[in-house]
Amino acid sequence: MRIRGGIGAIGSAQARFFHPSANIREKWPNEYQKKRLTGVVITGKGTHRVNRKDQLCYECSIPEIDGTTFHVVVNNFRVERAAATSFEDEQATTAPSRESASQTLQELALRLSTEDEVRNFNRSEEIAELRQQGIEVDDDNEPAPENAEPPPQATGDVGEWVTPTICPRRQANCTNRKGSWKNYSWQVIAEMDELAQFRMCFPEEWAAKVLIPATNENLEGEAMDLQEFYVFLGCHFFMASFEGISNRKLWWSSKPVDMFEGAPFRLNNLISKKRFLDISAAIRYTDKPPPEDFVDRFHEVRQMIDAFNDHYKDNYVPSWLNCLDESMNSWLNKYCPGFMNVPRKPHPDGNEFHSIADGDDGQPVMWRIKIQEGKDRPKDATGKWAFPSRFEGRNDKGRKYTKTSTLMCEMTEPLHGTGKIVSMDSGFCVTAGILHLHDLGVYGQALVKKRRYWPKDVPGDQIDRYFEGKPLGHCESLLQDMEGIPFYVHCCRDSKYVTKMMSTHGLLTSVPDYVTYRQKPDGGWESFCYPEFLSNHNHSKHWVDDVNNRRHDPIGLEQVWHTKWWPTRQFTFICSVAESNAVHCKARAMKAPATPQLEFRRNLAKLMLFNKIRNDGTRVASPMRNTKRAREVRVSEHGLVSRPAGYGKWDNNKKYWSKIKTPYCKIKCDTCSTKVRTYCKCDKTTTMCSECYGVHMVEVHNTN
Repeated sequence: MRIRGGIGAIGSAQARFFHPSANIREKWPNEYQKKRLTGVVITGKGTHRVNRKDQLCYECSIPEIDGTTFHVVVNNFRVERAAATSFEDEQATTAPSRESASQTLQELALRLSTEDEVRNFNRSEEIAELRQQGIEVDDDNEPAPENAEPPPQATGDVGEWVTPTICPRRQANCTNRKGSWKNYSWQVIAEMDELAQFRMCFPEEWAAKVLIPATNENLEGEAMDLQEFYVFLGCHFFMASFEGISNRKLWWSSKPVDMFEGAPFRLNNLISKKRFLDISAAIRYTDKPPPEDFVDRFHEVRQMIDAFNDHYKDNYVPSWLNCLDESMNSWLNKYCPGFMNVPRKPHPDGNEFHSIADGDDGQPVMWRIKIQEGKDRPKDATGKWAFPSRFEGRNDKGRKYTKTSTLMCEMTEPLHGTGKIVSMDSGFCVTAGILHLHDLGVYGQALVKKRRYWPKDVPGDQIDRYFEGKPLGHCESLLQDMEGIPFYVHCCRDSKYVTKMMSTHGLLTSVPDYVTYRQKPDGGWESFCYPEFLSNHNHSKHWVDDVNNRRHDPIGLEQVWHTKWWPTRQFTFICSVAESNAVHCKARAMKAPATPQLEFRRNLAKLMLFNKIRNDGTRVASPMRNTKRAREVRVSEHGLVSRPAGYGKWDNNKKYWSKIKTPYCKIKCDTCSTKVRTYCKCDKTTTMCSECYGVHMVEVHNTN
């Protein structure tokens, strides 16, 4: 446990961390870089300017140097002997117990582990046994909770058979508009580099305002900024471009690169191994304190998932056709929060995320996710749900929400009132859900399958009897009136079964360019055109799977980002979804096939590792695009000029140059390592050499 500082406390630190540094260099001119000063006495505490940032420092005296008060950043100083009274901001209200200290050490070990979790269950365990242990199993055979009981026996046939001629959605003047970003046109996205496309798809505002500050509270040494965060992230993406390196510490090995052993490259010149491990140990995904009156096992990831959803809700407009399905985030410890087993998935063990995506031009973008909490969903001290949904109880029309209909309404929230379509598989074939979506201005359609029983209000046996003897491709709809809402079960005769789709919209019009073939008993072939409702479903049903396939193949980020800390695995899910979305957005914008995943990832990792992103999110030498009318004005705002003599960096907050003793001091160019005194008139904060100024002006002309 760290000893708290106070007036009179004694400690030590590296000599190079003390300021003013001139006195240190004068006292130890040849060894101040490596020397550690001991016996340093703390005399106070305050905020000082260190490395161009206001940082909390200890004020102290060094025994070897008389008459000078030094200051050193708190995180760089080790207190070895406590004072009688510690500083107020370091006083603990209660002493930590041995149990909490042990938990902290155990948590740190999990954060720093370079290995993945080891499976603590046998895949051959029976599904019934897993369920007895309280683990949810989604084997695609169990009905939805609303359909778990047999429907009441009908006294006769229900509904009437019709061929719809008017689609309620078209009647409401809903258009088939493609998805788009609110702040970027597809033309601008096509001109972006891979890092800009990733930042567009990643909740960067959350990273800047939550992840980075929360991490810095636990980080030793200098505070991490947005630029270093992307370097840290870039290391993981770069490692995930190669297979066969089981220990990530090999990327910082002191051994020379060997083509048959170890990592193919070294990352020492980009970030030290100690700094990388320090960030890995300190990283946090929430700045909210855990609840006091109940246990929320999802607390550390809840804010991150909400930030992802809010980012897409605020910045992305989904397409007219969307797919709601499930995604798996693999994890092998069955005692993690929300653990599920989904045998039909390629990665069957871990956390299930309900996901929704659109897929214009065959390039899907996943724009909303929700982790399946299951038995771990928290309740407060009163026994009620700690985080209740807006869609529970009854809606304003008196219609009762069910478990599945609540989920459907939550996942489609950004679509409410838009008249857009959501297509779902048989896991969502719940009549109440389709009707609730209709009440909210969303047109849902779900494939119907018999899972022990037919879904409520779907007389499957009656439908099958009606279609006996009907020709291949014959389509009709069973229409029922549900409290004033036309409820359709669209049906299409296939060779061995009848395809059924529940919906409140749609027509049976054949799609001429969507022909399918079936083999007859005599060996011949016959064909028919899919109807419109089935064409929409078949085109969209794999969009969520396409995002997940790109996440996992050929090298999954989680496959290389080894961790035993469960929240970090959820962060890798967010990062890999953002990467997949960026690849597909690039393909949409360029109207071309998607870039191979590893090609995109290597380019992205390179830009992350060498990024020049400031804390305000802007990038060095990346001018904003102007309107055509402002071209001449824009160019006239640029020019390479020199700093006034006797001045250093420009302080953008205080709006003046910092004074220095050396009249013509040169500073490194912000883009390269050349030392100069020049900058461009458009930005006084960016030191720029003549060569980088030329590149800068080329970009200005290209964006005008």
